Amino acid sequence: MPVVVPVVMSVIASVVLSGCLVGNPKARDRFSYGMVPVSRPVATISYGPAPEHQADVHVPLFWKPSDRRPVLVMVHGGGWNSGSRRDVAPSVLAQLRRGWVVISLDYRLAPTVRFPTPIQDVDRAVRFVRSQSGVLGIDPDRLVLAGHSAGGYLATMVAASNMAAPFVAPDLPPELAAISSRPIGVVSLAGVYDLRAFSDDPYRFGAYALNSFLGCDNSDFSRMSCGEDVLVGASLVWTLDSADPPMYVAHGHQDDVVNLEQVWILSDWAWRQKMDNKVWIDIVDTGPLESRFHYPDMGVNRAALELFLDSVVSGSLV
Repeated sequence: MPVVVPVVMSVIASVVLSGCLVGNPKARDRFSYGMVPVSRPVATISYGPAPEHQADVHVPLFWKPSDRRPVLVMVHGGGWNSGSRRDVAPSVLAQLRRGWVVISLDYRLAPTVRFPTPIQDVDRAVRFVRSQSGVLGIDPDRLVLAGHSAGGYLATMVAASNMAAPFVAPDLPPELAAISSRPIGVVSLAGVYDLRAFSDDPYRFGAYALNSFLGCDNSDFSRMSCGEDVLVGASLVWTLDSADPPMYVAHGHQDDVVNLEQVWILSDWAWRQKMDNKVWIDIVDTGPLESRFHYPDMGVNRAALELFLDSVVSGSLV
């Protein structure tokens, strides 16, 4: 059965798909490292009470605190148990040259905390960033969440949960509780969307990552001990509905950490929820070798990603 989604293909292989098909990008339509500014944060801000509640602020040339620029909030990957706000995806950081502000988050990690605490942290961070728009030089109504791998999962979960109680910190101050955490769009790179399917993948650290994140028995490093009900209950695909923000989903064709199957599961659920026109899929099969695996940035269809960002910012894709 063909997949009914808008598909941005960075792939030469013959695949039968219906929907909007954008062909394999020429080299000039991919990102290059020369497009990624060497950026040091101008500030590090605290968005909550925990020591891990830190975010770095990267600003474009000629930025002023009084500006109202679009902002990308980046959530790093690392299997929910490692990683740093310094791990900013190159395709996200490259948006500095187009005038975007980029804010990269730390959040609390497993096994010190478990699901849904990292989601609550990202939810809190988005609210805080919006509350500080007057000093960060951003437009709070033009905020896009981005994430890589586990960070893609967290970003999409915040977008799709629509601030439901389990995903909002119970100690959120009233001034933040009054602010929306829902972004106008999401960019997910090599993300995880169905934890049940991910638990069956051959990635050697997958069981450990899921057991730690979901609070299941982790005494056996290689054994998946979370039950199906836990895995399903924490998966993005079961929360999707047609009111969710648009998503740009990029994934390496040969990703050996998060299997490409995740993309097709997501696209199938998007079709079921009648939101397939809002999920843009970019299967990366060109560009540098590493981009075909777990770090797809340099093979991403740059023109399509930037069209997506421009469309959600302008309100033409909602």
